[in-house]
Amino acid sequence: MEQKGGRTLALAITILLSIITIGTVGYIHIEDFTFTEAIYMTVITIGTVGFREVRPLSPEGMWFTITLIIISIGFFAYAATFLAKYFSEQILSRYSNKKIMEKMIAKMQNHVIVVGYGRNGSQAVDELLAHNIDVVVIENRPKVIEFIQQNPKIAYVDGDATLDITLQKAGVEKAKALITALANDADNLFVVITAREMNPKIKIISRASAVTNDRKLKLAGADNVILPDKVGGQKMAKLVIQPDILEFVENIMLKRTGNISLYEISCKKIHTIGAKTIQELGIKEKTGVNIVGVRNPIGEYILNPEPNYLITHDTMLFVLGTDDQVQMLKDLIS
Repeated sequence: MEQKGGRTLALAITILLSIITIGTVGYIHIEDFTFTEAIYMTVITIGTVGFREVRPLSPEGMWFTITLIIISIGFFAYAATFLAKYFSEQILSRYSNKKIMEKMIAKMQNHVIVVGYGRNGSQAVDELLAHNIDVVVIENRPKVIEFIQQNPKIAYVDGDATLDITLQKAGVEKAKALITALANDADNLFVVITAREMNPKIKIISRASAVTNDRKLKLAGADNVILPDKVGGQKMAKLVIQPDILEFVENIMLKRTGNISLYEISCKKIHTIGAKTIQELGIKEKTGVNIVGVRNPIGEYILNPEPNYLITHDTMLFVLGTDDQVQMLKDLIS
């Protein structure tokens, strides 16, 4: 609808310029007016303001003026109708989109808020949507919002993320995580502070441009701080040192080989059956998943744990498997 309205508006402007051009050229040839006199006479004629002619008109000039007035009246009637329709549709469309977004966000629970839809923010949104996670984007750049609106899966809030009201509209109290990917570290800092104050339990991941701001963002409440330039440099080095390993890990984590992917599984519900070893649970035999690592209660990471490793409710499992296999594992430990 916006593209059609834009084309119609361009057409209206083209017609107006064409009428002014025809009028100016006509008065120059018929009445021998100068360019300034001709354009002035054309404008007061099509504007029907009733100003006096710059010079008395010849009969040919009078007929030309009558024709110009009739054409301009028709054009202005068309233009007025179009503009009224165009702007009323724009207002109604924006109001309708706003209401739809509000209802969409109100229904969300445990969603992820992404602040800033730039290069890093848009990549984060694409990855979250690929894993069927609800996302709310906070953005205040009109052109970027127009681009976001092309994807019906993305809910968005038009506003400044450093303000409480904007985060509230995005449902920060109900969100499980917030990713702030703004280009300015100071803005990210304000977002982190505000979000942490409004939801002490939310997981916050912040982008940072300067290495010196890593500690500041964590002190402000960020759980993790990502420096894109640093990560990019490390990745380039890894592609030289261990290219196949890096591509293999990325293929598992990001691209999903078929329907197999890497998952992290919390064991908080295992207390209902008591602590058991991997072998006692029969995870591989009963579910088909492969346990590639665990995080123990004190935060240590153990790769390829032994069959006699004891799993408690504080253990985090990292497993490789299909969606169905992972669901069987969740059922097993709960």
